[in-house]
Amino acid sequence: MTRPERREASANVRRARQLLAGGATLGHAAALIVVGVLFFVRGPAGALSGAISALAVLAFFGLGQLVQILVADSSPQVVMAAALGSYAFRVGLPAIALIAIGSNPERLAGMDRVSVAVAAISVVLAWLAGEIWAFSRLRIPVFDPPESDPR
Repeated sequence: MTRPERREASANVRRARQLLAGGATLGHAAALIVVGVLFFVRGPAGALSGAISALAVLAFFGLGQLVQILVADSSPQVVMAAALGSYAFRVGLPAIALIAIGSNPERLAGMDRVSVAVAAISVVLAWLAGEIWAFSRLRIPVFDPPESDPR
């Protein structure tokens, strides 16, 4: 049995993967740190609340970047439609969950709101810093490659 031939990823896909790696690395590091700090400062309930919040942020950004990897070589119209569609899904799903939970607020009585906010803000800032750091190191040509058939 032979292995299927693997194509090398295009430059666009490699760049999108680098952005995902940069954001995910700092995002996960921040999540681990903030949950540990919340455990000592706010107790187990604070750590659990922070962990849930951090996981939600990581899923939000990770899914968005995964979609960008999948459509990296598509036309600009497809990339924009995919980005907007994934954003609508990533915002719509939590909105529906919050509406359902809002009908019975006792469901969130055990959540530590301070821990949720601290974890979410920390992980968002770390993810964005990781993406900015990765983006600053991308090799993006600033000119069009020469045509192979000059006339």
